[in-house]
Amino acid sequence: MLLLLEEKKKNLSVRPITLLVCFVCLIGVSVSATFLIVRAKYQNQLEDKNQEVLAVRKNDKALADQNIALKNSLQKLEDEYSKLESQYKDLGSRLDAAEHKNMQTASELTTDSEEMLVLKPTCVSSGKTTLAFDGNLRIVLSSDRDGCPKDSAAVSYLTSDTDKMKLCLRTGKPENFTYQGKNYLFNLSGIAAQASVYRYCISISLER
Repeated sequence: MLLLLEEKKKNLSVRPITLLVCFVCLIGVSVSATFLIVRAKYQNQLEDKNQEVLAVRKNDKALADQNIALKNSLQKLEDEYSKLESQYKDLGSRLDAAEHKNMQTASELTTDSEEMLVLKPTCVSSGKTTLAFDGNLRIVLSSDRDGCPKDSAAVSYLTSDTDKMKLCLRTGKPENFTYQGKNYLFNLSGIAAQASVYRYCISISLER
């Protein structure tokens, strides 16, 4: 009888322990299951975030490559612009030099023209007065060749307020004369006659 009571007491004391162990195991299983579920959930989120990070990094790398390419292109454009600017400045300098030279040449040509073309080729009638040197020198041609060599074709009288000269002219052979300290050439290039009226083609240039 005592043995049965003791065994019954043992059984009564073991049952709460078993229940406690089962309860603890149940809690552990629940925690484990919850942990696994939560872990799986966050693992998926983590993988998604990792994919996003990889995509962002890949995009950043692509942008970095594009940035490098743009920098290289910009540097190339800057080099080309610098080269073009240098060429433009060189061209501008050459144009300025050419313009200066042209102005100088034009000035020299104008001076030469003023000096050389004292009287441009002009056809004048015998006995008519022609003006040269801004009207300061009067020229009259005549067919009267008295006092001139036989091969003379005409006579020219040059008069001013201070000078008076007579030139015996031959066709195609300029005659020298001095006016206001400079030497000039009086050229008779041709003669035309019509009804006893003579016309002479003459010109005056500075002697070189």
